[in-house]
Amino acid sequence: MLKDVQKILIIRFSSLGDVLLATPLIRLLRARFPNSQIDFLVRTEYADLIRFNPNLSRVIEFNIKHGFPALRQLRKNIRDQEYDVILDIHRSLRSRYLTFLLRWNPLSGTKVYRVRKNQFIRFLLVKFKINLYRKLYGQIIPVWEKYVRTAEPLGITVDDGHLELYLSGNSESQLNKDLQKLLSEDYILIAPGAKHFTKRWPAKYFTWLILEIHRKYQLPTILAGDASDIPVVEEILSGLPPEIATSLVSELSILQTAEVIRRAKLVISNDSGLMHVATAFQKPLIAIFGSTVEELGFFPNSNEAQIVENKGLYCRPCSHIGRATCPEKHFRCMLEIPPEVVMERITRLLK
Repeated sequence: MLKDVQKILIIRFSSLGDVLLATPLIRLLRARFPNSQIDFLVRTEYADLIRFNPNLSRVIEFNIKHGFPALRQLRKNIRDQEYDVILDIHRSLRSRYLTFLLRWNPLSGTKVYRVRKNQFIRFLLVKFKINLYRKLYGQIIPVWEKYVRTAEPLGITVDDGHLELYLSGNSESQLNKDLQKLLSEDYILIAPGAKHFTKRWPAKYFTWLILEIHRKYQLPTILAGDASDIPVVEEILSGLPPEIATSLVSELSILQTAEVIRRAKLVISNDSGLMHVATAFQKPLIAIFGSTVEELGFFPNSNEAQIVENKGLYCRPCSHIGRATCPEKHFRCMLEIPPEVVMERITRLLK
């Protein structure tokens, strides 16, 4: 079968971090099948993350705004392509719809492999704090490795799992002159947002941290994120003099934001997609984890990363993706990580 694998499709619609976590799989597939067609299906808003990846033949975009008719047409297009292998590393209702008939039709010639999400083991950990990850596997399997293991039937074996993000040749020129001037000096990059409240370190802690960074090192701070992060960034800035911090939140494209992260001296982030961007560039990184834990697979895979978390809490993890409120009403997982602790890590990294 391996000799006949000429066309491969990877399906991962979203999100920012998960698409980047798929890049080790892309790299290993290209090494194993150097002359094959390797396509990647992704939602339009995340396509730039892999658009310039040299290991891909084609990026197929799905615009979620076009709804079910677009999904139905996409399924037809996939059938017409007659892929030898489809790797479904999303395992959602959409991805199942796209591949259902292919998987169960012996005449199609397409092999469909889906990622194992270990949902029952995850359920036991989140709901009952029964941790079977190390007992069953002898180790914690990060998400990027789960994606790679999906391709084990193709002879793919795990490597070091480093993430990759390729920027376009003109990503730097797309930054305006004022921004290029701002980025010409050393700065700290902070990504204070996260989709869910329980994954966000308090805004007042970030404010204290920025003031202390400037007092101790005379380094300015740039704040990055998307439109959903505007409220928390405004709260951070309200306690700061304007000359020591600049917000670029919701002002840049994904690749422009990546360029700003690439140039930073140090990145401080919650458990978010921008944390994985910093990991892809192997930037010195401080990652702050609240309601989520290492067993869930999203810790940054980088020797340059330091993790800050409040270990030993009876209630962690309370979710595998985060929550809108703390179910215990105390939010100790984040409130008990004082900014002085993060500042100690900063001092260690900057030395």
